[in-house]
Amino acid sequence: MIRPTKTLQDILSGEKLPALEHTFTLVDLVLYGAATWDWNRMHYDIEHTKRLNLRAPVIDGQEFGAFFARAALEWAGPRALVKRLAMRMKAMAFAGDTLRAEGEVERIRDGAVVLTQRLTCGERLVAEATTELRLP
Repeated sequence: MIRPTKTLQDILSGEKLPALEHTFTLVDLVLYGAATWDWNRMHYDIEHTKRLNLRAPVIDGQEFGAFFARAALEWAGPRALVKRLAMRMKAMAFAGDTLRAEGEVERIRDGAVVLTQRLTCGERLVAEATTELRLP
């Protein structure tokens, strides 16, 4: 059975989204690169990243946006749509890092829900986003 999608009446300003965590493996980075046709070697080539003095392949910043969208849509339900997502990257993250997306409802505006989200790796802030969802 498909779970129901939230309605505007179900949502309160300040409501917290459940945290979403994922450890990004090298396989995750390669699959994302294949899906987006982004073959920059810093996202998959361990020897190349060592030559750049990086500790591991770098998670593509666009993948942060996809993770924010996933966290928002898992909370809102299958019929919700991302209308807008604005993101600010704050730090790099690498293959092997566990990232945690958290957020809350900032406000309801013009029939849409606006979320404030954060992506962390331990105590380090990796990215922030404002995500606007359209609900049925």
